[in-house]
Amino acid sequence: MFAKKTLVALAALAAAAGAAQAQSSLKVYGLVDMGLGSFEGAHEKGESTRTTEVRSGAMTTSFIGFAGVEDLGGGLKAEFTLESFIAVDTGQTLNNNAGNFWGRASNIALSGGFGKVALGQYDNPLFTSGYTYNPFGSSMSFSPTMRHFSYLGQTPISRAGVGFDTGWVNSITYESPNFSGLSFVAQAALKEATGSANKNSYTAAATYAAGPFAATLTYVKGGRTTQPSLTAYTANEKLWNLGASYDFGFLKAFGQYTAIKDTTAAEVKDKIYQLGVSVPVTDKAAVLASFGQLKNKTAADVTTKDEVFSLGYDYTLSKRTDVYGVFSNHRVTSLQSGQSLAVGIRHNF
Repeated sequence: MFAKKTLVALAALAAAAGAAQAQSSLKVYGLVDMGLGSFEGAHEKGESTRTTEVRSGAMTTSFIGFAGVEDLGGGLKAEFTLESFIAVDTGQTLNNNAGNFWGRASNIALSGGFGKVALGQYDNPLFTSGYTYNPFGSSMSFSPTMRHFSYLGQTPISRAGVGFDTGWVNSITYESPNFSGLSFVAQAALKEATGSANKNSYTAAATYAAGPFAATLTYVKGGRTTQPSLTAYTANEKLWNLGASYDFGFLKAFGQYTAIKDTTAAEVKDKIYQLGVSVPVTDKAAVLASFGQLKNKTAADVTTKDEVFSLGYDYTLSKRTDVYGVFSNHRVTSLQSGQSLAVGIRHNF
């Protein structure tokens, strides 16, 4: 009898453990991107910046992530995400602008029929729109949009681009459900500091995606904080961005326009646009092309242009792995043009 009861109890425990496992999950994932190339930006005559590099993340910044989901019942779920950028060429981590290890994401969220509410460091909707509506995605080396947003300071024009990081720390983010193709995102990053120089930052975005057409309108009111640990947003600025794409089948067309007004000190204005295409040439290969321009105007009415043209070829080896080759030309007012050429391999896991 005792043995029988023990077997029944063990069976019950095993069933409970199985149910708990079915209601929660933990995954490790990421991306490794490595390339070899010759890189050169726009430069003064006779002062080329050309370097030959084994470069990590030329097409997509390499990273590793940990994420978990628990089913709380009634359609409610608890989620967390921890992600860190990696420089695969050296084995180093790449911290965000705030200098933190979990530089790509660090947040916890509740999701359900109402949408999703996340607390912590979370992608800013401008970054999401930026990489969605250009053929080179989030490439900090080759995407004109990402370079002109200047997340890594790749334009030589002082105070050009946005004054905040790709993800906002100390943020509250709400993502709505999808209403027949229409969805919304709202985000606020708290200043967590006193003094009139410190201000909260806010973002709102609306996306419509149905069939071959998609478009996103984004507005950002960037605040400023004097705390060094919170430099994921550092400028008093207002901007709006419109991105759109249309898949014709034989090619996918992309377009973006961004207007930025920075009033941190003297007023500076930027106008950024990008046009691009992705053309499938086989079921595994595509030609990518994109041109973008940033026009910067200072308070002294001085205008400078920064232009990037990139042409690439991407070939899919499997569901997780692809290889690419890209040529890029960088031109800035009053400077000599710089040309870059690279090949690389990218693997998702």
